[in-house]
Amino acid sequence: MEQRHRIAVTDWIEFEEEQHQVTGVTGSLVRLRSASGHHQTIMLNTLLTDSSFRAQTVPPAVATDTAAGLDPGGVLALLPNDVRNKALELEGHLQEVTTGYTSGDRLQAKKGEPRSGYHPDLPIATRVETKAAELDLTARRIWQLLAQWKENGLWALVDRRKARLQNPLRNIDERVITAIREQAAVERRDSSSSISTRFRRRVQNRLDADHGTGVVPLPKESTFRRAVKLLLHRRPCDPADQRISQDNQPDRTFGNVIAHRPGQVVMLDTTPLDVLAFDPVTNDTYTVELTIAIDVATRSILAWRLTPAGTKAIDIGLLLADVMTPEPMRPDWADALRYQMLRVPYERHLSVDERLAEAAARPVIYPETLLYDHGKPYKSDVVKRACRTWRIDLQDARKLQPTDKPQVERLFLTINEKFAQHVAGYKGRNTAHRGETVEQQARWALDEIAEFFAEYVIAVYQNQHHTGLHLHGFPDLNTSPNGAYAMALGSAGFVDSPRDPNLYYELLPIAARGRVINPYGVELNHLVYDAPVLYQYRRAKSPYGTGLWPIRYDPRNLLHAYFHNPRDGKWYTLRWTKALSDLQPFTDITLREAKRLVELRRGDPKDKHYQEQVAQALCDLQNRTDAPETWSKTDRKRHTRDRHRADAQAQDEARSTPAVPAPAPPPDTAKPATSPLHVVPDIPDEDDDFDPNTVQPAEVWNPRSSQEG
Repeated sequence: MEQRHRIAVTDWIEFEEEQHQVTGVTGSLVRLRSASGHHQTIMLNTLLTDSSFRAQTVPPAVATDTAAGLDPGGVLALLPNDVRNKALELEGHLQEVTTGYTSGDRLQAKKGEPRSGYHPDLPIATRVETKAAELDLTARRIWQLLAQWKENGLWALVDRRKARLQNPLRNIDERVITAIREQAAVERRDSSSSISTRFRRRVQNRLDADHGTGVVPLPKESTFRRAVKLLLHRRPCDPADQRISQDNQPDRTFGNVIAHRPGQVVMLDTTPLDVLAFDPVTNDTYTVELTIAIDVATRSILAWRLTPAGTKAIDIGLLLADVMTPEPMRPDWADALRYQMLRVPYERHLSVDERLAEAAARPVIYPETLLYDHGKPYKSDVVKRACRTWRIDLQDARKLQPTDKPQVERLFLTINEKFAQHVAGYKGRNTAHRGETVEQQARWALDEIAEFFAEYVIAVYQNQHHTGLHLHGFPDLNTSPNGAYAMALGSAGFVDSPRDPNLYYELLPIAARGRVINPYGVELNHLVYDAPVLYQYRRAKSPYGTGLWPIRYDPRNLLHAYFHNPRDGKWYTLRWTKALSDLQPFTDITLREAKRLVELRRGDPKDKHYQEQVAQALCDLQNRTDAPETWSKTDRKRHTRDRHRADAQAQDEARSTPAVPAPAPPPDTAKPATSPLHVVPDIPDEDDDFDPNTVQPAEVWNPRSSQEG
């Protein structure tokens, strides 16, 4: 009677005295995998007519080998050297049995091979007997080793007693492991760093709440600590910032920001620089922030700005202008740092942009897309308006996701290691890495640190080989940012950057909703600004849609505002009408502090004397410089911030076409209520014609003449 069999995928059968699992059926072909892992494909009719075929057999028992399911080659590569060497030595013996040569190849025969007892012409049984006598084993054992070696390769020759894999968590309840991971996930962001006893207590409370009181006890304390160390990359006792950083990592495969040409993606970010700046005026130190732009395609640092803590939106907007502006050469820099030393067609670039004649060796790139931080200055109208003017796309990174801009985050680490740590006043990344006398070691002003950093970028960073940059076709050969820029120009070409003489004024923020030009001027932040140019526009409607006039201002120096005259196309400077003659430039932060002092004195913005009160409060704040020894930390910080902001504003304004200045205020005839910043006694009238040549020189003491006497 004809017997019928049903064979399906995953069924187990017996064939040639070994169990196999059916892994696939294609037409008349059947794919089999033996219990030992060997694969083969056989015709269906051949399989069914074989006398050793048995259908629907019981699956083999689960192997107790701890390496089951792992890559044998990977396990072998990670074994101790002595275990692996013994397996290789035994493999050489078996190769000598089968081929007559320990290497398995007669072309790689060693001296004296083949030996007399292992000549390939001899029967293999004779060679097995000879090898058994040599190794002091039985011939049956040699045959077993040969069979296992042919079936499983080198892994079959490894001593399994010494290759046993360890599972340090095998004796710990799975419910305890789950509770440790769940409790760590809860505390990763919200909880402060804790000791193991508190974490142990909370894990036990979680187990009691999930499974009942006392149902799942925790292991002893030492075992619990070892399990926590094995299960958690960041333990509860690690610093909170490290645990939060790990929690911010996306739960997916990391992607890459890819750019193929210069300017395709430019990343912006701001970070505190781990260097204290020294203010010689206040004899104090203060923290510094570094805002930087990096080109992803070439890893070039395109622009940077160092400011006191508190970067403004205008700083970001002007940083974009710096990206498209050549870095000027310094008088004391070597000629090797000039732009013409780059491996680029310099003469052709110079014919397009004449500014490159006195430029340093730093790429000048027109950005296409900006990938910026989630901070408030980056999302301001100043940045959006600048990008809209230059047709630059904006793409903001997700909040608390530094992996969205890894290139600039890694750049900050490079700057910290290669630059900040070598500057006097390095304070470390936190208080745990800070010395006791770091304030006394700080000696460089902010402008000096900025010059040092500019020289580091041009002379060092742009010329160092970068591990993230590779030559096309040569993946093992690294190149520098300047080299990558030169190569990219060959394929992408040079794009001329826009040059606008009024760029500074166009980037300034505009007063909200516009302003009316009153007979006494324009109001901005409860302050009145005026200039003769406004006389012809008093009470007049603007040609803009709302009928109001756009007034621009620089928050780094609110002593002035700026007005664009539509008749002649020029920019005019408006001066605060109530500013005292000796009033220094001040920022919006100082103005808020002055208004706060006026409000404490029950001042009212609707009062007609409010501006005089604000001017007096500003003068009071600035007049404290008469006695530096009485300054508080807030006073020193305010003075340093206002002075640096005013200098930066003056430098940025100097790069554009100068605005028509406002007339200087008339000198004060009345005696001021407060003393000026520096009190100098008046020189009597009779000393105005003083002649220094009439002064008799004083005698100089000579120690030698006194000894001789």
